[in-house]
Amino acid sequence: MNFVGTGRRLAQGDVGDAARVLGIETAVLLAFLEVEAAGRGFDSKNRPKMLFEPHVFWRNLTGALRDQAARVGLAYAKWKRNYPADSYPRLEKAIGIAREPGFRSASYGLPQILGENHMAAGFASAEAMFSTMKQGEREQLLAMVTLLKSWGLAAKLRGKDFTDPESWRPAAKAYNGSSYATHGYHTKLAAAFVKHAKGIDADTGKALPRKSVVPVGAVILEAGMKGEAVRVLQADLQALGFVFKSGIDGRFGAETEANVRLFQAGHGLTIDGKAGPKTMRAIAEVLAAKGGNEAPEAPKAAERRVHPLLALLLAIINAIFKR
Repeated sequence: MNFVGTGRRLAQGDVGDAARVLGIETAVLLAFLEVEAAGRGFDSKNRPKMLFEPHVFWRNLTGALRDQAARVGLAYAKWKRNYPADSYPRLEKAIGIAREPGFRSASYGLPQILGENHMAAGFASAEAMFSTMKQGEREQLLAMVTLLKSWGLAAKLRGKDFTDPESWRPAAKAYNGSSYATHGYHTKLAAAFVKHAKGIDADTGKALPRKSVVPVGAVILEAGMKGEAVRVLQADLQALGFVFKSGIDGRFGAETEANVRLFQAGHGLTIDGKAGPKTMRAIAEVLAAKGGNEAPEAPKAAERRVHPLLALLLAIINAIFKR
């Protein structure tokens, strides 16, 4: 199968449009994306970002097919942190054994939606969800919007004081499972919201430098700008190993400028901290040379992004088929 998609990234206004569909503040969705979503929706081969989960494949198979997958290391009963740099060879072998169960057993795109959750994301099958996510990050974001509505999370993301971590607990638990507090997702979400909504550094309480939206048609990104073009730049640099402690937030501040300078210094470019055509072209070329060998962050827990009711239903179905 051809796994390569368009590689089309989010454009200015996409997040705002999605927030309006959900009926929530744009700053709430920006915070949610910063903490809960992968930095990029595609790898450097323009394939949707993907993690294959052998323990999910196990529960989607029975009998001889499960035995076959287990023999080649594609299925095992319990989750373990065993992720290769590139999961696509696993997915290709899995769909060769059982096509739809294979697609159900991986998480995809910017929101890293597990294939088992395709119906909640608005698709008749996991393969259909994957095919749509190949079209672009906007399509991936809209799948996330549908998922949030299906799970009732939209209601949990409105009408509260989201500067308070306590207000984020219901949504963080619903999206991440019971381990959300261990990893401090509610606290991270509140800090991100304060940054996006108030322009304040949650750690220091100090106002951040004001930023203006990237002008339409801008060919140079520089300090003082904000928007999806900046977020794309940050995500690409992160894929090359540059660290963003302040998050992939679409705000061109000191950290982003420093990382652009570091990239320029390492690639024979003028070191000015501005991402113009030459710098952007060089970033794209280095990403392409990576050959797609980067994967999203592995889940913190075995059942991350699996709705508890869905997991229970799948267990019942598997139990019926074993009889």
